[in-house]
Amino acid sequence: MSSETIELVRRYYEDWNRGDVEAVTSVLAPDVEWHGHPRLPEPGPYQTRAEVERWMTQFREAWGEVTARPIELIDAGDSVVVLVHMTGRGRGSGVAVQGGVDAHVLTLGVEGVTEFRIYPGDVAAARAGLTEEEMDVLILRVASELTPEEIANRRGSDEAEIRSILERTLEKVRELPVREPR
Repeated sequence: MSSETIELVRRYYEDWNRGDVEAVTSVLAPDVEWHGHPRLPEPGPYQTRAEVERWMTQFREAWGEVTARPIELIDAGDSVVVLVHMTGRGRGSGVAVQGGVDAHVLTLGVEGVTEFRIYPGDVAAARAGLTEEEMDVLILRVASELTPEEIANRRGSDEAEIRSILERTLEKVRELPVREPR
């Protein structure tokens, strides 16, 4: 993965976390195909920057705080799979919420991000063919934001074994498709 790609993806999430919807959508291709979280209202698909910006603005207005922390960035050719830990706080209720593992797949073209899709953790795990052990380790890595050493300590495992499980898991996740099978 090029340093430019890594920087673009990191900036995408930094801009989102600052609430700068205009900056987030500026990296999208004009004819982007954007799919939000399928378990949230009106997940799309959206076909233009303006449609995505309108959805993001409405979404952010409903929340007092929303943060998407990219924990792992995985090179997948012309795509990047980003394992994300989401947290938020309801604007009206003030109730804190915390997500598990979401996989965001961004496909890059000459005009920016041409496709974007969110896979909830359970869907990503099923599509990638993760075992229960692999998903358990991935949850500790992403949702709990633990290092391999911390995961090994928590599980009473060898750190090398945890690193091996994570490596195998990330290889499987790399294969997540951007487009849904028809």
